[in-house]
Amino acid sequence: MVLRGDLGRKLNVEEQETQIGIKKTRLHKVEKGVEQPECYQDLLLLRRMRVNRIIMRKRRHERFYNVVGSRLAKAGFVLLAIVMIVLSSGGGVAYAYYQSQLPYLNGIAQHSLFQTTHIYDRNGKLLYELYDKQLDHGRRTYVDYNDISPLLVNATIAAEDHTFRTNTGVDYTGIVRAAVSNAQSNGVVEGGSTITQQLIKKQFFADQPRNVQVKGEEAVLATGLTQQYPKWKIMEMYLNTVFYGDNNFGVEAAAEEYFGLKPQCSQGHCKPAVAQLTLGQASLLAGLPQSPTSYMPVTYKARAIQRQSIVLQGMENLNMITASQKAQAQQEMQRYQFKGYRPVRVAPHFVDYVVDDVLNLFGAQNVANGGYSIYTTLDLDLEQKVEQLTYDHLYKDQIDAYLGYGTLSQFHNVNNAAVVVMNPVNGEILAMNGSADYKMNSPQLQGVYNAALSPRQPGSSFKPIVYATAFEMGWYPAMIVPDQQTYFPDGTNTYSPHNYDNKYNHPGPMTVRKAVANSFNVPAIEAIEYAGIPNVLNMAGRLGLTEIQNLSLSDTGPSMALGSKETSLLHLTGAYATFANKGVRTPTVSILRIDDNQGYPIYQYDQARPYGQRAVRADVSFLVSSMLSDKAARYEEFGPNNPLELSIPAAAKTGTTDNYADNWTMGYTPHLTVGVWAGNSNNELMRDVIGITGAAPIWHDVMEYATQRYHFPADDFTPPANVHQQTVSANTGLAANPGEPTVQDWFIDGTQPTMKGSYYIPPAPAPEKHKHQDNNGDGNNNGNGNNNGDGNNNGDNNNNDNNNGN
Repeated sequence: MVLRGDLGRKLNVEEQETQIGIKKTRLHKVEKGVEQPECYQDLLLLRRMRVNRIIMRKRRHERFYNVVGSRLAKAGFVLLAIVMIVLSSGGGVAYAYYQSQLPYLNGIAQHSLFQTTHIYDRNGKLLYELYDKQLDHGRRTYVDYNDISPLLVNATIAAEDHTFRTNTGVDYTGIVRAAVSNAQSNGVVEGGSTITQQLIKKQFFADQPRNVQVKGEEAVLATGLTQQYPKWKIMEMYLNTVFYGDNNFGVEAAAEEYFGLKPQCSQGHCKPAVAQLTLGQASLLAGLPQSPTSYMPVTYKARAIQRQSIVLQGMENLNMITASQKAQAQQEMQRYQFKGYRPVRVAPHFVDYVVDDVLNLFGAQNVANGGYSIYTTLDLDLEQKVEQLTYDHLYKDQIDAYLGYGTLSQFHNVNNAAVVVMNPVNGEILAMNGSADYKMNSPQLQGVYNAALSPRQPGSSFKPIVYATAFEMGWYPAMIVPDQQTYFPDGTNTYSPHNYDNKYNHPGPMTVRKAVANSFNVPAIEAIEYAGIPNVLNMAGRLGLTEIQNLSLSDTGPSMALGSKETSLLHLTGAYATFANKGVRTPTVSILRIDDNQGYPIYQYDQARPYGQRAVRADVSFLVSSMLSDKAARYEEFGPNNPLELSIPAAAKTGTTDNYADNWTMGYTPHLTVGVWAGNSNNELMRDVIGITGAAPIWHDVMEYATQRYHFPADDFTPPANVHQQTVSANTGLAANPGEPTVQDWFIDGTQPTMKGSYYIPPAPAPEKHKHQDNNGDGNNNGNGNNNGDGNNNGDNNNNDNNNGN
């Protein structure tokens, strides 16, 4: 029942009690047994209300003072502990404790935290991120304060520590205020820890109970850290330390994942993702450290947006932004579609090769946690073009006047290929494609395996190494060598090689130049018999063919001249690069520079002064280049307009192993070297395809593209001062008799013949068309696959590895 006064106004409690008191007095005048009026019931009701009100007020006061008292007591204990530690022994205890932890604190400032290692191409394009995937580890890229967006700094202050710029590392007033506020709200609505304390907590006390001792030690370290480092450095340390969810330690990793931002690199310096943040992005990131898993925007976008609103409101309250900016930032993140971590892995075969190199230098754990920036020799744009050309030539229809029409994989069972592109002057690897498709996995194409590093028989692409050895010992390109059935001693047996078509093509005289250009086999065996296998092994070693250099003599034999001994595409490309570099071999280089996690170079390759050593005399190297770049000399076998011909002068050599298991094309200009292998991962035999039709088209297109990309001039190979041209007899290769047909070729001074041979007229060979055009009539098999064995060779353990050699 509600009592009302004059004009029907509702009476308050005191007025109601007064009115009831008056009525109560009147009741005493009423005799017993007389019916009591209604006001007596009102009195009983108000008495109950008053008693209940007093009980509830008492309970609230007790609960408030219990909670507040408890929390204030804890805060008081913390403050007292800090004061006691600081004051005890003149502050000696606090100082000693701080000094004991100083190396760890300095370690944070000096970037000693685990960090992600980044691998870049030569132009600063990211190839791969390498990080430790163990528990409590993940992705982290340390960024300097100057590279951090001021929006993120302000947002972090608004979210975590309003007094950051002025406090001493501990906000004593804030501790008490937070305790009272949390008590009044019956929950945690405000924290008392500063950004500096949170930094200390995360690094030293993350797994420890939050008791008075821990909080006291935390406060001492925070105070000492503030005295030692400026505020900007502490903010830098905090933003690089804190966890942002989903394996993201530090704000740079979070910015890259959640917003897809990437560092913008040029000339060795990268503008990190955190420097590119908008207000919406910065305010969202600043809210995550409070509960990084619960607020992770990829999974819990609504929670993250709600937390962002609190941060933005704090920024507005601190006059960091306007209401309009706040609204715009909220709308930006509401529209944004968050995506999870998208690992970067391009040029995978090359990356694996580089990682193996770096692991040997620094160790696996150090590389994964070291935060190195590794700048490589790779040109990513070139690499991706090479990968495309490789795949297209094998798996897409090709129309070519020389090669015909069709796909190599479908019609010729060529399913895999590898390509290496190298700068012959400094040994830098510009591209390395280890398979036709890294993601494909079949017996014929095992994409993850790097075929550029796999030892395989090189076929006739090994012949230039043999002839170079012979040239060092006095041979010359105009020397006459036979291409006819010949039996060579091989231990207790004899060895009689023949060409790919089981024929001998020249009953009459033939020069070394023509034999090399058309890849005939008998002359190559003559060359290794003359030079000696030990000397050829020595030459192979000087050119970097370590697999062949390390062979024992008992594992060799004459068939080695035809490429029966295995080597890798990378090593063979390096050997050809030596010829391109006038006989100076520069070891292959894959890394240009390595920076530590503070950006200081710890390794630098001097591109202007490559570490090259003379492997072959310049005059010998020129003779090899002269023969391999002679277009007309190879017309007998390949005809004009074949894939070995470029728009500029170029040296090239093909190779095909027995039964078409491996295709090779190796070649170079003075500025570029390219090696190509084609075949199948499981050694399954190809069908009717050889070097000129399998590997050569890929080589041709890669050479043309790279030459145009780098604007290389159309330079030819220049003879050194001790090499001159001279005319000799076309019949004998000696000084010509009067009336004899002659040829002109290059000679190293002192090797020109002075003796004349007997004058005779050799038999004229029967006229025939170019073999490429004649063979099988399909325009695809040009006869460039010399079969170097007939199964009769048993003497050198491996001479039954018959190689077509073309």
